[in-house]
Amino acid sequence: FAGGLRDSSWLGNGGGGGGGGGSSKAVSQAQAADEGVDKMKIWEKLQGIAKPEAPKEETRIGWLPEGSRCSRCEKVVVDRGGVYCGRKLSNGECRGCFQAICWKCMNKANKAEFGSVKTSKTEFSSLGADAWWMHEKCMTAEDKNAYFGEDEDEDIGKPKDTEDSDDEQPGKFAWE
Repeated sequence: FAGGLRDSSWLGNGGGGGGGGGSSKAVSQAQAADEGVDKMKIWEKLQGIAKPEAPKEETRIGWLPEGSRCSRCEKVVVDRGGVYCGRKLSNGECRGCFQAICWKCMNKANKAEFGSVKTSKTEFSSLGADAWWMHEKCMTAEDKNAYFGEDEDEDIGKPKDTEDSDDEQPGKFAWE
């Protein structure tokens, strides 16, 4: 009982204990309050009553930022030193495997690794701020149409109709 009444640190006013040191107690109280909030969030999550957190926006689309590591050769790149395999759709959905590919690996890769869809730094920079690239195996038919600039209702790989030509004899060349 002798020390209980004299120590008023439990009041949170920094009194008692010989003066001074009040700021360190305020800091420790702030930390305790933060811990309480963290513990409450953990408890709510465990109970299944926590508010769902907003999903983080995918940033691994487009150019590789400085300091990124190529997924293929493991080398660290400079700013715009390669591209991510990924695409962000207008509805916010993201597609791709999000691998980082440097330009050297892009140039060296064969069709077995990347498929027939490859890009260069010049081509990619000409596409503007919304530029994207994906491995062929990561693309859906919709992605291929968007990448190659084809309309969705066109038949891919089929010859175009020749009925629109001015020639009387279909199948003949202009010089015949």
